[in-house]
Amino acid sequence: MPCRAWIAWARGRKIESATAERMTRGALHLPGGRAVRFELPRPALGISRLRLDDLLAKRASGAGADVRFGARVVGAWPHDSGFRVRFVFRQEESEVHTRAVIGAWGRWDALDRAFERRFLSRRSRFFGWSRDYAPEAAFLQGEVRLYVFGGGYCGLSRVEGGAINLAGIVSENVRARAGRGWEALLTRARRGNRALDADLSKLSPGPIGFLGTGPVFFTAKPPTEDGILMAGDAAGVLDPFSGEGQAAALASGILAAETAERHLSGELSREECARAYSAAWRRRFARRFAWSAAFRRLILNPWIGAIAGRLVGERLVRFAIRASSGE
Repeated sequence: MPCRAWIAWARGRKIESATAERMTRGALHLPGGRAVRFELPRPALGISRLRLDDLLAKRASGAGADVRFGARVVGAWPHDSGFRVRFVFRQEESEVHTRAVIGAWGRWDALDRAFERRFLSRRSRFFGWSRDYAPEAAFLQGEVRLYVFGGGYCGLSRVEGGAINLAGIVSENVRARAGRGWEALLTRARRGNRALDADLSKLSPGPIGFLGTGPVFFTAKPPTEDGILMAGDAAGVLDPFSGEGQAAALASGILAAETAERHLSGELSREECARAYSAAWRRRFARRFAWSAAFRRLILNPWIGAIAGRLVGERLVRFAIRASSGE
């Protein structure tokens, strides 16, 4: 699954031992050729989603969780004072009863349709893609680079082992006009940003190749559905340019676990648990999504983005990063 591969340092100290790359600065390359260089408000770590997910799963298993890879949840419903959860594992369908459920199935899943979630009717849709590149000794050390092109943007950063990750998003309309396949889209992006074209010309493709996902809805979603606490992208997708997607997902997961624990201890009823989590989630994340949407409209407008970059440059970028991180 494509994903921005850097995470805020303050929230990522536990993964430092995973040979993650450390970044302290960045550059935003606009379509007209202007580059806005900036220092990150705090260091960040570059780590792939594959590696991060593996670390989290092992940590959960070590803490006593029953981790089942290959299981597919097909439904969850309130039942008595808890929930019924139906899933398929090793081609067999089973059902369990539990007192609390946290939904963390990512940007989009068939379960979203089952819950008839309102965000699915939004017209503004994007698609995400990523591609890996082989390590280059000194290229991008300590730096993340963002590139804006017509209808989308992408970024380059190093991850564990020095490998280089390219990840981006593009509007549904531009993707349709770009031609068939992700290679055609990348060609269009390179034509729309000379800095991107120059940087990619230095790199050799890695073994994984292109990965794509969609549709992606950049919006806050209801934090709860039928008493189920939503975490990570299931509760809302932040724009990747903020670099806060993974950090926000981890933070919302911790918040959901802490709230569920209050229910399991008897402090909150199931209904009170859902209300408490919804209120806490909105206090912590709602403003981030509002700022994220505002900056997306800014950077995807070539005229306004160029003027803003010329007039305020680094100050605007630093403000965007801080606002999207909730600082």
